Amino acid sequence: MITITPRINQQSHKQQIQACKKSSAVSFKGYTTLFTKELDVVLRQGKADWQQESKLVKFINSFIQNKMTHQRLVNEGHYGKVYKLDSKYVLKILKKENIFANMLSGLSHGKFKELKTYYGEHIAEFEDVFVLKNMSPQDLHIPVGVPKKFKKLYFSKGCKDYYEKVYLPLFASVSQKSYNAIAKDCAQLNKMRNGEYFLSFDYCNPNNFVLSGKSLRITDDITNTALDNPNTASDLLEVFLDKMTRYEPAPKTDDKDVLHYRRDILKKIVIAANTYKLPLGDEIAYCASEWKYILDKMCKIKESYLDVLDNLKSIQREVPDKTKRTKATEKYLDRLIRESESY
Repeated sequence: MITITPRINQQSHKQQIQACKKSSAVSFKGYTTLFTKELDVVLRQGKADWQQESKLVKFINSFIQNKMTHQRLVNEGHYGKVYKLDSKYVLKILKKENIFANMLSGLSHGKFKELKTYYGEHIAEFEDVFVLKNMSPQDLHIPVGVPKKFKKLYFSKGCKDYYEKVYLPLFASVSQKSYNAIAKDCAQLNKMRNGEYFLSFDYCNPNNFVLSGKSLRITDDITNTALDNPNTASDLLEVFLDKMTRYEPAPKTDDKDVLHYRRDILKKIVIAANTYKLPLGDEIAYCASEWKYILDKMCKIKESYLDVLDNLKSIQREVPDKTKRTKATEKYLDRLIRESESY
């Protein structure tokens, strides 16, 4: 992965953003390994015979021994590291002293195929090694917030500069269509179950949401929860506007440019949520507090957060046509932002 880690003191922020956009438009000719071709045959069959499994296991172990290099490292989480295999798949390998991959222990049955922006599903499992879809065949994606690699290289001032001058303007420029796709998948996941449990994306780490080319995508594991409708507009606001890293909140500021970008992102998330009737999350105490914080402190919206929530829910409830509901939400948010400009 090439994560955007700009040299703060050597390149203007506008140039950094243009570089991101230009890189997203570069044409790319993909390639697939023999492993991928063999695995795709197995996936079509729905199972592997002994010879096919032996080939796949042999390749996985050869990769572990010879190709787990820094150059192939795509991402790193708390429990594992992700390495590029080819243009179609990546390998998520658990952080363990001894890695076991001696058998094909599981195959995907397309449970999450309806989630078009989700790239965290295990396509195949080899004990401690998992095959996932490659969300960035061009080797370029930009995580929400401050990338973990960037955080390791720069002090807090550099991270704050990156967040305000690179991340916010870049993600404020992302299309409404891309935010809509995320909200649509959140609403779809709310309808799904794992036995008695509901299912949720992982909103703890903002880096689990990324920009790949012109599209927003979601990574990491889907988790079980006892909470009904666990994927909400409040969760998306927290990811995109409240968190700089997994453990650090986004910096507060009165800078007009920063405020402008935050309001743009707010508007796109809320329009997407109302378009697909995504629960706002206000019936949950901590989510209601999130709305108050985002509207009052981060986006300086003049109107009471309770009135905003009531009005948004009214639009969801009273405007059944999706296109008209989208336009009504946009019109309402434009008024909110316009009336808050001097606030």
